[in-house]
Amino acid sequence: MRDARELLAVREVAHAFLLAEQPGDVQQFALDRVTPLLGAQFSLVMQLSSDGDLLRPVAQHEWPAPYRAWIGALRVRVGDGPSGIAVAERRLVEVEDLFAQPELETWHEVARELGFRSILAAPLETADGPIGAVAFYFADATQLSEEQRTLVRLVSDQLAAVTDKVRRVDALRRANAALADANAQLEGQAHEWSQRAWQRARQEQAMVQALQRLTDPTDTRDAADRLRAVRTLTDHAARLLALPGPSTPVRTDEVDPRTPMRDALDRWRARAPMLSMHLVEPTVLLPTMVTDAALLTDALELTLGLAACGACTADGDVRASIRVERGWMALSVEWRGQVVLEPVPSTENGQLTWSGTDHANRAPSSQLPPDPLRILQVRPEALEWVAGSPYAAVKQAVATIDLPLVRAMVQRLGGDLRLDAEAGLDAQSQEIRLVFPITA
Repeated sequence: MRDARELLAVREVAHAFLLAEQPGDVQQFALDRVTPLLGAQFSLVMQLSSDGDLLRPVAQHEWPAPYRAWIGALRVRVGDGPSGIAVAERRLVEVEDLFAQPELETWHEVARELGFRSILAAPLETADGPIGAVAFYFADATQLSEEQRTLVRLVSDQLAAVTDKVRRVDALRRANAALADANAQLEGQAHEWSQRAWQRARQEQAMVQALQRLTDPTDTRDAADRLRAVRTLTDHAARLLALPGPSTPVRTDEVDPRTPMRDALDRWRARAPMLSMHLVEPTVLLPTMVTDAALLTDALELTLGLAACGACTADGDVRASIRVERGWMALSVEWRGQVVLEPVPSTENGQLTWSGTDHANRAPSSQLPPDPLRILQVRPEALEWVAGSPYAAVKQAVATIDLPLVRAMVQRLGGDLRLDAEAGLDAQSQEIRLVFPITA
């Protein structure tokens, strides 16, 4: 029953996220839904000041009535108390019994006045860093379950995302108003921002739609199974938020391309032993790549996940290969079984690109093999599973956001993502290629 209630709360918050125009709407909505689920006495969302030193309240649920009039004057210094520590150290902070911790003695008087004994605080984080915190206060000493902690992490991620989304939209609106009076040279920059906003909107929409499908009350599958898939989606969305931005340099190690490919394959072989997955290695000596090995391995793991999802048939299989040509290298993942990728509707035009500083691997497009413009997306139907299916665990580990996430990772590493929707004659074989320029 608890899993079903958590799924309903996640679905309602996801729906509010999709429709929200102001972060306060979702913040209040989420507190009102989640606080009773956790058994908390009251709760609070705090926003980080522009100087990054203080937290101030922006939403509350059932704050003690005698002190509600002064809540607007409340300030918490970053690093002070559970909420300040959660923001400073960017982690979940759980205080089971405040009065049993001498290091929090300065908070004992506040706790007695407000009537709480236990606190759970989580930071609100975006790709640019923490922007606030959400805190839940309990009247008695309380030890939470891992499922409750996961729910708090999920809600804190959504609160951070909607705040970041509104800020970006507002910034884009202001930029567009300013660019209306600018010269033709600035119009190019406006186009770039528009494309980035389009890409981010598609990623957010894919995430929210997947959450809504997984939490649909008419779905007859086990609630615990669906909740595990929701957590997988949340993990992948967190990867997207944590992806190094243009101002953050990535590692530039010399990497044998077979190593990250083998590592990614080993992860999926352990996760899906029922699938046939093999690597076709070239017999020639391979040049090394100057890249971030960990980020490349993550991109290959996500790519293999999409392939594994497509290979979930009686005779499906996955084949990974490495191809080297003059000036470029392709890490390919091909599968036979089900169609996973489909074209984006023609009304959604736009080139998905990563705009940022050049990477050490970045090369002019003329050095990469030509590729026709083909914008594809993951078919939601390809990720559906039925209770008791031997492939359910495989599909629960894949999300619609994985394809744009792989694209962002590859382009951040200086490469391009090439998608082939019809690699086989029967249109049941598909291929994803990660193409990188190299120096022979």
